[in-house]
Amino acid sequence: MKGLVEGEFRMPLVARGARQAILAVSLLLCITAVNADEPVVKNPHYGPYSQQIASVGSWTVKQGFVSLDPADTTSLMEAMHNPGITNSYLYAPDGMKGWFAVVSYQNTGHVSDDEKIDPETILEQLKQNTAHSNEERRNRGWPELHIIGWQVEPHYEPDTKRLSWATLNESNGTQAVNYTTKVLSRTGVATVVLVTDPGRLDQSVAELKAQLDGFAFNPDQTYAEFRSGDKIAEYGLTGLIVGGAAAAAVKTGAWKWVVGILAAGWKFVAAAVLAMLASVKSLFKRRGA
Repeated sequence: MKGLVEGEFRMPLVARGARQAILAVSLLLCITAVNADEPVVKNPHYGPYSQQIASVGSWTVKQGFVSLDPADTTSLMEAMHNPGITNSYLYAPDGMKGWFAVVSYQNTGHVSDDEKIDPETILEQLKQNTAHSNEERRNRGWPELHIIGWQVEPHYEPDTKRLSWATLNESNGTQAVNYTTKVLSRTGVATVVLVTDPGRLDQSVAELKAQLDGFAFNPDQTYAEFRSGDKIAEYGLTGLIVGGAAAAAVKTGAWKWVVGILAAGWKFVAAAVLAMLASVKSLFKRRGA
């Protein structure tokens, strides 16, 4: 994509700190049909396998599933027109059948989970953020993105420390869903973004949830291990949905830099996901090759 340098958008008049706040407003993932003469994924890990997530946790990859290290995840995301995605891990059924998820970890600090969630207010904020970002999309020649509404309202599970939600989005007349789960830890948050077709969302979410049981933070990194003196996040559950850095920027006065900028390098799921996934399979190095 033009105008991208090392995963950041060109914003010559924006201070670096404000730029980093901008880059964390939201997570919307794009899947684009891809073609390549040779596989871009060099070292897929087929289950059973233990995928280390940063240095804070691990994911038990069961038989019939595959995971990618950050280098291969970055290569695949770039092939799917999602530049600048680093320090992330892909998890999917073997053969990318029906869905995939991208996992990342942010050292946000300890996020308080005692905040009441207001879905109506949050949705309005997300729509406003997206409306502002469409100016930047038009400047880049990208189709506009519109959030239609909640596919799944945000909800928090205190026992698993998971915050989940899904928005139904539209671009160029095509609807698609991004389902996001955030898992709270002692010092940060693991984010899992599920990409699937709206028509099979329930099935894909059920499959993902079953696999999430294989994700665990290291014993000293669980939410319950919070200790006095640990870093505290500047936002709560709502901030995790609307964009934590953006929420913090409101407090610091940096919000003026957030308006109109597409966040985090993730783009909209712009076409029928299941059809697209068929073209992704060839990008994986075959077993034993």
